[in-house]
Amino acid sequence: MGEVLVLEKRVSYSPRTDYDALWKKIISELFEEFILFFAPDLYEAIDFGKGIVFLEQELHKVIIKHKKGKKIADKIVKVSLKNGEEKYVFIHIEIQGKKDPDFSRRMFTYFYRLFDRFQENIYSIAILTDLSKSNNPQPFQYSFYGTELMYRFNTYKFNEEDIPSLKKSTNPFAIAVLAGIYLHQTEKNYHKRYEVKKKLLKDFILTNPNLKPDYAEALFYFIDYLLYLPHELTKQLTKDLSINIEKEAKHMLYSEKIKEAPTLAEYFKTVREEGFEKGIEKGIEKGIEKGKMEEKRNLAAELLREGFSVEKVAKMMKLSLDEVKEIEASIHFNRPES
Repeated sequence: MGEVLVLEKRVSYSPRTDYDALWKKIISELFEEFILFFAPDLYEAIDFGKGIVFLEQELHKVIIKHKKGKKIADKIVKVSLKNGEEKYVFIHIEIQGKKDPDFSRRMFTYFYRLFDRFQENIYSIAILTDLSKSNNPQPFQYSFYGTELMYRFNTYKFNEEDIPSLKKSTNPFAIAVLAGIYLHQTEKNYHKRYEVKKKLLKDFILTNPNLKPDYAEALFYFIDYLLYLPHELTKQLTKDLSINIEKEAKHMLYSEKIKEAPTLAEYFKTVREEGFEKGIEKGIEKGIEKGKMEEKRNLAAELLREGFSVEKVAKMMKLSLDEVKEIEASIHFNRPES
């Protein structure tokens, strides 16, 4: 069975992000989970124990040479069914901001080229990442004096997903889809994007005890690049997230997958080079602008809430013991009664 991953880039959301490559990367890293989430009926038929083989050049022969000027991810994955047969699955991920009248025709074009090339059954699914309710592609139909054709394909639409259900799912692609939804919802509001990105990275990844380390690493990289933030907000996010690393995500400090992720790249680099205790101190210091005592005090309060001692906080934040004790007292004073 072969897996064709085709990702088209329709809208540029930021000058720094290659959305096609991000989807290609996370699908390649978590392929089994991808099939389980988007095609559960097909998942039951695949024998993943027999391995997965990526055939990089096949898609060039079948599709890429016919699509000049369009960027796609060139992946075909060969797997086996439990009954011993080999089939082909065509997966098309469409990243666009408006309805495309030629979409169904293109889906059919890719189908017949793949079918002609491999002469095997093909499972087709289109994953539509935009939130437009009008983007509802219909089957491709052809009719000419008695010659008729109708081509239907599976679709997965972000605009039909229920956010609370996504948050409850244990599949990592539920979080990836959630991030994709937030990408569109915060397109013109970076401060709102900052809040949802912080929540995703903190609550769903760094402090999620049920998330496997390989899921966490792949998702962190994906979300960190997908939900692009300007430099100043990225610095603030680095400061906000650094606190959670020591207790919840030590394994991520040495992850090769996320060493280039923008939010914590500098922090991880410092930790790897100088050890954890010095790393967290420097990582936090880099997120604090000199002279802004209020920010220092707020971060000191957060560290105290996380269980750091007064002495440790005073050392890390370069505050006096009396200052930190005063902050600690204010925390207890403002804590609501149970």
